[in-house]
Amino acid sequence: MSDINNRVRKQIMGYIVSQAIAAVCELGVPDKLSNGSRSLPDLATSVGADADALGRFMRVLVAEGLFMEEAAGRFALTEAGELLRVDTPGSLRHLVGLMSKEAYTVWGHSLHSVRTGKESFTEAFGRPYFEWLSDNPSASDEFDRCQAGLVEVRLLPLLNRDWAKTTTVVDIGGGAGTLIETLLGSHPHLRGTVFDLPHVVAESASKFCSADIGDRTTVVGGNFFEEVPQNGDVYVLSQILHDWDDESAGKILGNCRRAISGNGRLLIVEQVLPEVATAHPMALLDLHMLVLLGGRERTATEWRRLLSGHGFTLESITPGPRSSVIESVPA
Repeated sequence: MSDINNRVRKQIMGYIVSQAIAAVCELGVPDKLSNGSRSLPDLATSVGADADALGRFMRVLVAEGLFMEEAAGRFALTEAGELLRVDTPGSLRHLVGLMSKEAYTVWGHSLHSVRTGKESFTEAFGRPYFEWLSDNPSASDEFDRCQAGLVEVRLLPLLNRDWAKTTTVVDIGGGAGTLIETLLGSHPHLRGTVFDLPHVVAESASKFCSADIGDRTTVVGGNFFEEVPQNGDVYVLSQILHDWDDESAGKILGNCRRAISGNGRLLIVEQVLPEVATAHPMALLDLHMLVLLGGRERTATEWRRLLSGHGFTLESITPGPRSSVIESVPA
């Protein structure tokens, strides 16, 4: 009985662990340990922390398997902790940024989402998340950096796809253009269009020129709820539709269907939820999308139904390390 009691108590206090991770990452502790173990006083001085307080944080995170205490008061990274470094391949540091601060505050209002089925960000901050970001430049910049960092891992199943018969790729909701930049850098024959709100893509053109792909790229500002660029061979929606409920996601898909030719293809880069209950992080992300934005993750059955309702036929789902590629064609 005591084991069950302790397990439930830990589940109740789970947010303390996530916030402790966020705090040590904000200080840069994982990066300071990249070259080996350090004593607590030395580590605390290097990150500007109180040694006693940092030691108490580290004690919790050692138990979580993110750090190890090699000797009394001397700490090092574990294999899991390496994922918290900024420069580690497959780093989860960007996820730490996304799940703390405003996202954390919103969860104090999550009862609203359970009761209404709607997002809770407005309850916490007075307006929806993306509207709030547009008036908070520093938070918006951090969001863009986090998304760009996550793109690299999400792109893996896309990069491995056969692009030989494709000429033009249109990235809908492409942000700062990281996906197009990476894709065109790996496939010199491709041309790309990045489409997002005008203020979001404002600096993309100069970024593409710096990457020496300016002559193969087009930047278009607009709203995907109104229309999207036409004449692409392949349209990509990467981590876009999970931000929205089925009605709003359907509007985006409908606009893509009107823009895409009969032999075009739509690639959706998203998580695919298992059909049954799971402890996988994507199930937690599903709840987070509801509370933060009113969106959702979807099962294969739900993806098939959503696509068929808006003019597409789901052809295949290719799993990747963090996301899957859901490939569809006009019905």
